[in-house]
Amino acid sequence: MSPIRSVVPRLLALLLASQAIALALEGVATVPPDPRQVPVAARMNYTRSSADLDGDGAPETLVIVTAITREKEPAKGTEVIVGVIEGKAPADKGALLWSRHLVAATGRPAHGGDLQALDVDGDRRNELILTWDRSLSAEKVDRWGEIWVFDDLARPRKVWEGQWEIDTRKDPDTAVASREFVKRTIDYGATRKAAGRAIVFSKSVGMTAGRALSPPRLVSERVDVGLRAP
Repeated sequence: MSPIRSVVPRLLALLLASQAIALALEGVATVPPDPRQVPVAARMNYTRSSADLDGDGAPETLVIVTAITREKEPAKGTEVIVGVIEGKAPADKGALLWSRHLVAATGRPAHGGDLQALDVDGDRRNELILTWDRSLSAEKVDRWGEIWVFDDLARPRKVWEGQWEIDTRKDPDTAVASREFVKRTIDYGATRKAAGRAIVFSKSVGMTAGRALSPPRLVSERVDVGLRAP
């Protein structure tokens, strides 16, 4: 886990425990459609990168920001916004081609967003791997993930979503007998052998049903998807 992602849950807990007025002063009244429009004072973290998503040789600009809102309800205290921006113009002037607001789209809390553009299946086109934390507790990790394919920059396809990481080993709200620690990663070698027909995950199980496993048990999981356009 990156340093930013490891710090975010505790930072979020501190923010949510502070007075609602103090939070509102820093937050945005209305979450903008474009992540670049979130005021600097309302950003918990902001990352900009570039990658060629549609295979035309011109990289798009990718932006992800965790924005503090003025919502008093803790579950809506932050919003993670992802944006894909035209890459032929400067990053601050390019047209917004696609965006996703995770709280609005999923109805669940979202913070600590992470965005990676990687060629998952070896077709020389990058897929977008988006993960974020849904937990409001500093003692629990509940990262969800989505994988997007950009045959059309304005209308990408979500080919997979699911639990990316769950860690309740120290969560006081989870019964000891139900605690678990599972992390999912992509097995790129096996996925590329599937030639666009599947994603193969490697799941590391460090605890299940409250029982720690040392070393962690590794489980291979194949999910049939259409990574390449018909």
